Amino acid sequence: MRSTYKYIISLLLLFNGIYGGAQEKKENSELVKTLLLNGFTVQADIASIVSSILSKGETYSTEGSVQLDIKHKYYPIVEVGFGGANKLSVDNIDFKTNGLFGRFGVDINLLKQKKDAKASNNLFLAGARIGVSNLRYDITNISITDNYWGGAEILNFNDRPATKVWFEIVAGVRVEVFRNVFMGWTIRNKNLLNQDKEGEISSWYIPGFGINSSSTWGFNYTLGYRFNTSIKKIKENNQL
Repeated sequence: MRSTYKYIISLLLLFNGIYGGAQEKKENSELVKTLLLNGFTVQADIASIVSSILSKGETYSTEGSVQLDIKHKYYPIVEVGFGGANKLSVDNIDFKTNGLFGRFGVDINLLKQKKDAKASNNLFLAGARIGVSNLRYDITNISITDNYWGGAEILNFNDRPATKVWFEIVAGVRVEVFRNVFMGWTIRNKNLLNQDKEGEISSWYIPGFGINSSSTWGFNYTLGYRFNTSIKKIKENNQL
């Protein structure tokens, strides 16, 4: 009888060990899957630099961004930069503009992740942004002709401040080319929210937005590095 009891107790202990280990593994697996923050990516826009070189200084811009990875699904982003223009129009009117700009918004990964599989680092993103540009501009050498009395007057508008706000609909991809090194592109449809009234003196170029119009298109090609959070360390802390 004693040997029977020992056999039963041994089976119970073995079952408890197997079940407890499986339960612990399941809890740790769930922790990994539901981890809120999975790192962040710092990116620089190459397209804006190339465009500045090709325009030979007529327009110029440089920008970078920081994007978070939340549950491998949502990607909040902040983009900041500096841009401007120095253009002589066909009517000999000079336009000069420069200023800082920023955009903030969120992207959503449209690629479906497989269950119980490691999340893919290659992304197909779609999202939205709100953009703000704080700029100052000059418009000089404007010739106004008096058709009644004859003659002309030259007008200059210097160091005029302006703040422009717009929203963007964006879509693009990001691919891991080396470990934690990413490249990707984004297409943007930009729509100005505070447009100038007809006949107003306004800046020809808006940093971060582009040529001053009700809407325009933009393109970014980025190079970035991903900084990962340590999931293993979080698991150890949770077990303690």
